[in-house]
Amino acid sequence: MRTRPGICGRKARFASEESALEAAAKAPFPLRPYRCGLCRNWHLTSRTKGMKLPRFEIERRRVTKDSTQAQPFVSSEVETR
Repeated sequence: MRTRPGICGRKARFASEESALEAAAKAPFPLRPYRCGLCRNWHLTSRTKGMKLPRFEIERRRVTKDSTQAQPFVSSEVETR
């Protein structure tokens, strides 16, 4: 998908992929950098379906998944019979 000129003008521009990745890592939601065909700079997009995610985002999702998995239930009551 090509970036339209109006969208390109409104988006933040990064001179390098590394600087775009740094900004994406600080965001509270998944972002992926891409090279713009119009301005030849780097922008960020939230469209990640089917795309290669940055390493920090893969790690963030793994940690979130691990922390949200159900913990086994352990009863604190002692059965007396």
